[in-house]
Amino acid sequence: MSRNTGLVLLADQALHDTGAHPENGRRIPSVLDRLQRSDDWGRLQIFEAREAAVEDISRAHSAGEIEVVRSSAAMGPTWIDGDTPVSQASYHVALKAAGGAMEAVDAVMSGKTGSPDSLFALIRPPGHHATRERAMGFCLFNNAAVAARYAAEQYGLERVAVLDWDVHHGNGTQDILWSDPRALFISMHQWPLYPGTGWLDEVGAGEGEGFTVNLPMPPSSGDREHLEAMEQVVEPVLEAYDPQLLIVSAGQDAHAADQLANQMITTTGYNRLAKMTADFAARNGIGMVALHEGGYNLDTLPLLDHAILSGFGDFETDLTDPYAPEGSADNGWPERLEEIKRAQKAYWRL
Repeated sequence: MSRNTGLVLLADQALHDTGAHPENGRRIPSVLDRLQRSDDWGRLQIFEAREAAVEDISRAHSAGEIEVVRSSAAMGPTWIDGDTPVSQASYHVALKAAGGAMEAVDAVMSGKTGSPDSLFALIRPPGHHATRERAMGFCLFNNAAVAARYAAEQYGLERVAVLDWDVHHGNGTQDILWSDPRALFISMHQWPLYPGTGWLDEVGAGEGEGFTVNLPMPPSSGDREHLEAMEQVVEPVLEAYDPQLLIVSAGQDAHAADQLANQMITTTGYNRLAKMTADFAARNGIGMVALHEGGYNLDTLPLLDHAILSGFGDFETDLTDPYAPEGSADNGWPERLEEIKRAQKAYWRL
């Protein structure tokens, strides 16, 4: 039986004008064009992003970081760092991206008849590299961390899980949630790769020790490696943590044809990752929110996001992938998986 799923849309996303940058205003329209032309569009619930208040952003970011984003955008077009451009509207679009994440939380937490079980927020700029003190890596405000802190305050949640499957480590989310036991952060990412964080011994600190779980994946990891990581580490940790809400930092840049990394996930792999997370949420009676992060190949991103939505909603769609690799590489994954398990066994039963 299909589950209720849908989208949070940010109408003004293209006003965050990054020109020919890989993270540009053409990414989301390419996805929407495919979805709107498909037979699946009518099954999706549609919500609109609202603008987050500075108070909402302040739960995850310092006043100084917020001011840097605001003032840099006001002077735009300019660059906050060598990777992160802004235009004059970027500050307000970033507030709406974070607000879109909060809108998704409200919708899945509403408890109303017919409310969505999950929502996929097609928002930009992305967020998972933005630390408490610094915008970086294409990211201005950390949408996942803002949503997690909002959920804890607005709904009194004591356990929110953030699963990050972007090919790059979510260093910003890790930084913000590092000492917070109310939030479990799990990241599957290529290692080594930008930003250079996310080794398996990074596990949190203080009251948050053990609530950061890093799975550094060897280059050329594909469906097999990521699904084994889900089955043998991610799902057991999630089950033990027993979250009241699941947030997914959904970056599709681990696809075989993405130009910014070296991983080999296929359309089918993303569909299965999405279905596994949605199945977990359904089994545990909790809502799930996915937030768009990376994914930079305009030819493949629409296919991948459609596949993810079909996994969330548990409906069939075409998973044909012309870029799917043949076979899998000998990249040392079995040994790496055992290393990850050893690092986590001090905190979780694996």
